[in-house]
Amino acid sequence: MKVTFPYMGSIAIPLKGILHTLGSEVIVPPPPNRSVVEIGARLAPELMCIPFKITLGNLLRALALGADTIVHVSGSWSCRFGYYSRLHKDILQSLGYQFSPIVLRRNELPFIYQKIRELNNKSHSKTLIKIIKAFWVGWYKSNLIETAEKMARWYRVYEQKKGSADKLLTTYYQMIDNTFSLATLARLRKRLIADFRTIPTNSNHEPLRIKIVGESYCVIEPFVNFNLIARLGAMGILVEPFLTAHRWLGFHSLRLGKNQLKEIRKLAQPYWRYCVGGEDENSIGHTILAAKQGFDGVIHLHPFACMPGTVVQPVLAKISQEYNIPLLSISLDEHTQEVSFYNRVEAFVALLERRRKAKFNA
Repeated sequence: MKVTFPYMGSIAIPLKGILHTLGSEVIVPPPPNRSVVEIGARLAPELMCIPFKITLGNLLRALALGADTIVHVSGSWSCRFGYYSRLHKDILQSLGYQFSPIVLRRNELPFIYQKIRELNNKSHSKTLIKIIKAFWVGWYKSNLIETAEKMARWYRVYEQKKGSADKLLTTYYQMIDNTFSLATLARLRKRLIADFRTIPTNSNHEPLRIKIVGESYCVIEPFVNFNLIARLGAMGILVEPFLTAHRWLGFHSLRLGKNQLKEIRKLAQPYWRYCVGGEDENSIGHTILAAKQGFDGVIHLHPFACMPGTVVQPVLAKISQEYNIPLLSISLDEHTQEVSFYNRVEAFVALLERRRKAKFNA
């Protein structure tokens, strides 16, 4: 069985680790690029969002590389994300591609278990051992990536030699990706932290702090947001995305972080009574939380034609006024140009710098 899955940022690393440990051959889709976008935009319905188009193009590329099974999440809620798996399957099969879809839903667990059992000589004991090990391999890899990305966000701001944090982050991405031993993964965290601490820094300034909120794919996937988190860090800005690859996996697969979710829902409730998808409720709650935590500004990223991302904007604008926190909302699609994107971002940063200076001089 040659398995693939939709590509979204560094999530590919723990997913590959899980599937490999379960006994399957993993075909990781090539990272998104302009060619993938063009393929997805050509095949998808016109008003589908950019995450759908890019993941469609990625899956087509993976099938062309020999994948015969697609693992996908699914659901039945108002956001179109819940229907990606069905739409992707229909479009790809209409093009003549033959593959087996595996949808990660609770009612599909018996079927999924049988597929894993087939990979392990139909042995129940061997299958259970592989499942347990696969969970821990994925968990360790995801945690290591979370640690590495968090440290990279801090060191980008303070590093004396620009690019040092990104170079080390790339090294650890590769190291984590190529390691499947639980013992080695367990030891790697201490080494990772020590290596980042060797980066020479200059921490005698107080940087601007920006919170990134919005739709999951637009926040997590660097290609679609033009590597915004790293670029802001290189500009000397401390960035905190409300969602990371690790948090996405932890929440959507294991329902971790329920206490924080309750806090966010409580903050959002006066403005938003029902979550319709696209991380709308999270965007509202985290924007309020950012204001309470003293962030200088918030950037909201969402796909063009995303209903939740569109209807939530007036609410975010109201919160921006009431909590006196600047907000920049940017919609993204296949036509978004990097130059125009960063013209808006740089103007927003200039605004934040003027506010900080005015506050300091007051």
